[in-house]
Amino acid sequence: MFVDQVKANQILGRLLDAYRRKEYPYNLPDAIPPQARQNLPKGLEWGSREHALFLFTLCYWMRGGIESSTATRQLARLYEADRSIFLPESETTLIAAELTKKFEAVGLGFNSEQIGGIWKDNLAKIAAQWGGDPRNIFSGVTTYEEACYRIQNKQRRGFRGFQEKMVSMITYFYMDADVIDRWNFPIPVDFHALRTLFAHEIMIADWNEFSANGYYTKPILAAARELFQKYSAKNNVDPVTLCEAVWLYSGLMCDKHPGNISRVSKKRKGRKTKIDPVARWVSVAQTMAYKKACAFCTIQDTCRWCVPSAEYYIGGRIVLRGERDAPPGYAKSLFPIISTDAP
Repeated sequence: MFVDQVKANQILGRLLDAYRRKEYPYNLPDAIPPQARQNLPKGLEWGSREHALFLFTLCYWMRGGIESSTATRQLARLYEADRSIFLPESETTLIAAELTKKFEAVGLGFNSEQIGGIWKDNLAKIAAQWGGDPRNIFSGVTTYEEACYRIQNKQRRGFRGFQEKMVSMITYFYMDADVIDRWNFPIPVDFHALRTLFAHEIMIADWNEFSANGYYTKPILAAARELFQKYSAKNNVDPVTLCEAVWLYSGLMCDKHPGNISRVSKKRKGRKTKIDPVARWVSVAQTMAYKKACAFCTIQDTCRWCVPSAEYYIGGRIVLRGERDAPPGYAKSLFPIISTDAP
């Protein structure tokens, strides 16, 4: 496995510059993170225990299967209908099957049966071990390692459904909400982070070694976390800002290239569901989408590979689907090439 830290510095630096200046696409109406105020329940006090509990449960839907901002708004509907089910002191009265029905009623059907049990068990642990307030989990925590020790579901510690990515996710949510102080941690290594790393060949791995699960493996996830955390530390970058710059960009821009779009079989078979690429440059709509995304991408000159989201969200893999291209006769680049030789 090869990690190009020089290229990472240049690409992440360019994204951060665009994010801070609110350049395209960060100036679009959709360029907001899922936990933004406008997606939250009405009347929810910022930084309160209730806010922290809402964000804790929001993590259950940050694994794909539903668009993140949509999940937040649907969960807000549930909170406004019955906020008592979010409270640890209500745990003894909750029934997992009934929670599942409540999730499905507001459009949160993805993994709803599993989440019902997780919801109840984790509220019980917050009540018993953390005084009924999830903000207490981070009391005295100043490192990612300590956060993992308290939160990650490992060796009978932590919370169900929380592994390294979700430890980063709840840390990011709580820092953004001013629930906890800022310290350095790796941003959540989700699909969008991995797409950026592989599309730009910041990370290069031997396919023969990883092909069983694509590039979604523990060694690659660990290397990605290390890359992002080192970048933040070395460049004195707030990881909350880095998270949003990477997360928002991939969703707003990369999803529009036809090489990243898939045709998914209506006959779902879990991870074995058939996923096929769509034909490229067969419609005016595809070309127009390119003009709004890749043609104005500030990092397009290092973007080599298409990395389709369906392979990840349905197939559980990170897959490179051929080289990224442009519509016939259309200029591929409007920006100067980034030199990977510079320090």
